[in-house]
Amino acid sequence: MTTDAASSISIRTLAAGERKAIEHFFLEELDDIALYWRFFRTMTPMTVHAYVAQMRFGNGCVVFGAFYGERLVGVAELSAVPGSEMCAENRPGALSCAELGIAVSNQLRHKGVGRALLDYLLMHGWRRGLKRIQLSSLRDNRPMLGLAEQLGFRALREESGEVIMQALRPADWPQEMVRQSPAAAPEPALNCTAKTSNARCR
Repeated sequence: MTTDAASSISIRTLAAGERKAIEHFFLEELDDIALYWRFFRTMTPMTVHAYVAQMRFGNGCVVFGAFYGERLVGVAELSAVPGSEMCAENRPGALSCAELGIAVSNQLRHKGVGRALLDYLLMHGWRRGLKRIQLSSLRDNRPMLGLAEQLGFRALREESGEVIMQALRPADWPQEMVRQSPAAAPEPALNCTAKTSNARCR
């Protein structure tokens, strides 16, 4: 792998039919520590399978994949959840806040892949009309905290070893892009069934 692997990475939205690839990514590209940082708990193949099975694609949730050739090396999730504890102002048809989760292959850490994936996710969120995006990271996950800070996230509070961070849509973001976004239209209420890494999806 080159030092700047991000230059060889392609990013696109993932679909429900790619659950097997996502499950393979979690089980084969992440070690036990990375899985713990991702899900805030010890994961087994069974719990990873259960998590991937309930992942939402559309209807307020979008999943992005970073590919190195044909290999899936990063997965990021953006969930706009009406009524969640971190996005309490969200209501059906007026979503302004979303939560994210992200993980990158152990072999491609510190090579720009996570930054490229987060940049892509943020641009998607601002284009769809979101005003703020939040994440939760374990306090000892220094790489995640450092990257988030570089990309404009600021700490809000700390709870039980988790640091809650938030990024706001840039004040100079072109408003015409927000108005033209099809995702700005009313969306049905969404209830996710599992906690995602670095976010709460309930």
